[in-house]
Amino acid sequence: MPEFKTAAVFAKRTEPMGAALKMLLAILEKEGVRALLEESTAKHLEGARGHSLTELGRQADLIIIIGGDGTTLGIARRMAQYKLPIIAINAGRLGFITDFTLEEMATALPPLLRGEYSVDTRSMLQVRVYREGQLIFEDTAVNDAGITHGRAGSMVEFNVWVDGFPMATQRADGVIVATATGSTAYAMAAGGPILHPSLNAMVLVPVAPHTLTNRPIVLPGQSKIDIELVAAREAAVYCDMQDFISMQKDDVLTISSIAESFTILHPVNHNHYKTLQQKLYWNCMPTPNPSADTSKD
Repeated sequence: MPEFKTAAVFAKRTEPMGAALKMLLAILEKEGVRALLEESTAKHLEGARGHSLTELGRQADLIIIIGGDGTTLGIARRMAQYKLPIIAINAGRLGFITDFTLEEMATALPPLLRGEYSVDTRSMLQVRVYREGQLIFEDTAVNDAGITHGRAGSMVEFNVWVDGFPMATQRADGVIVATATGSTAYAMAAGGPILHPSLNAMVLVPVAPHTLTNRPIVLPGQSKIDIELVAAREAAVYCDMQDFISMQKDDVLTISSIAESFTILHPVNHNHYKTLQQKLYWNCMPTPNPSADTSKD
């Protein structure tokens, strides 16, 4: 018997996915799992019926995504309220939060559908923008949220408070607040540390700060971060580099963790350090584990 009865199926929109979807649907049918295609996903297959997000959230007990990290992030945000676990199949480039490729799908997917998996629960961010005390924007982020300088190309100046305490005034190209998931994305490229995904933490990273002593800082996951825009020719708030809203002087960006999270199902042999080796090309010498007990009786 399959572990799951109904799967909500999503595929990236920007490339032909018909052949990949046919492969996936054949696997699901063989495993006894009913497939419901999301509306834009159904357009990849002639005559296929699509379902709204509400229908998928109410009827499915699993989400399967064929795409890259960007596709997975967008769907995780849109479907967060339904708290459905996600299996992500890489049809993109890096695929840091996906586990296996289309070529590996036929062998890697069936065990997960039968209940042979490890569970990985990730935190998300609540993002709000206030103007003159009034809420003008609200969204969620899986990877990161922050302020960018926009097309003007000049720096932005901002004040940072953490849990109501004034922490810093900075001038930089922007600022990033990332989850542990997002610590291997834009935050890492801007010089931030990599956080293990099991950590309940956030990292605040200034982007190309004008003062060299302004460095990234790791904060508790329950922190509330307020960032006030002091000055900028142009600035915008972003969520996962997918949603943007323009900022004005004195606007306040507020970021905190939220109760909603998203859960990824990995193969049972999944290991985060192996992912770092494979995706970020970390070298690892094949030496014995120094903590292993090699003594003989």
